[in-house]
Amino acid sequence: MIGVVIPYFQRAPGLLRRALDSVFAQEGSVPWRVYVVDDGSPAPARDELAGLPAAPPGLVTVLSQANAGPAAARNRALDEAGPDIDAFAFLDSDDAWRPAHLRNAATALADGADVYFADHKREDDAESRFTQCDYRPAAASAGRAAGGAYWCDREALFRAVVLASPIGTSTVVAKRAAIGPSRFPARLRAAGEDSLFWLDLLEGDVRAACGLDLEADYGRGVSIFNHRSWGDERSLRTTLDQMRAHRLMGDRLAAREPALADECRRRLADLDVSYCANLLACLRRLRAGCIAPALAYAGERPGALARLPEVARRALRQRAAQVTSRPPDFS
Repeated sequence: MIGVVIPYFQRAPGLLRRALDSVFAQEGSVPWRVYVVDDGSPAPARDELAGLPAAPPGLVTVLSQANAGPAAARNRALDEAGPDIDAFAFLDSDDAWRPAHLRNAATALADGADVYFADHKREDDAESRFTQCDYRPAAASAGRAAGGAYWCDREALFRAVVLASPIGTSTVVAKRAAIGPSRFPARLRAAGEDSLFWLDLLEGDVRAACGLDLEADYGRGVSIFNHRSWGDERSLRTTLDQMRAHRLMGDRLAAREPALADECRRRLADLDVSYCANLLACLRRLRAGCIAPALAYAGERPGALARLPEVARRALRQRAAQVTSRPPDFS
């Protein structure tokens, strides 16, 4: 039995229904049970379920909690899943599976994989994630999985997760025994919690396989990590958690992979610049919600503020260039 874990926090109705419809439409006879964790969602999960065709009794469980972030919501499902659950499949509430996903994953797990993931694509991206990361698994086929599941070199995959992770959470299916006591770091609510979790699993004696076909379509619901604005609270919180995640990665890699630890430190320096640019934009727009994440970042990396004059000068030059390149208005 596969436990399908869906952390849910959305403001717009209909997204959870799309995700659940994709579960109900899975091909084959893979048994599953859904755990929807309502993470204090403004659009309640039970309202979404009311409009769905009746699922088999007992196969959709709603767990409710005060808002604590997607990591804590996933952990709640991992902790409360029934003893008959042998593996967990993760699906974010604004994403949807393609029909063969669970069948492919179950076949790979039956062939000896402990963790399975697949290529995926965000709705407004031109390329799939594997293409963006230039990720290719080892050449040996994992066996019977439709579309071809491939064994992944564990060390190469570990490095890829640090540098440019090909693993999309909504494509991962992992055996319960492989997960064990590992949990998503709940402190990271905006970014990085999933990559740290995959590194935890890959540090164990696990076999990973992946599918090269697109098996999930990523949506655009409430997703702080994939929010693409600039100079607001969400972008600052994303930068804050990216900094925390890379610092944690660097600490754990210092002895094992010094070169990767150095890369994490280089990325921290880049994040300091992003933090300063976001901070300046927030100050210019007088965004009060930015105060808490801005102070948190400065408290954990006080040296980042030393980049502020450099970033400010760059921003002024860019604004001046925009003004001089603008055609005159004779109206």
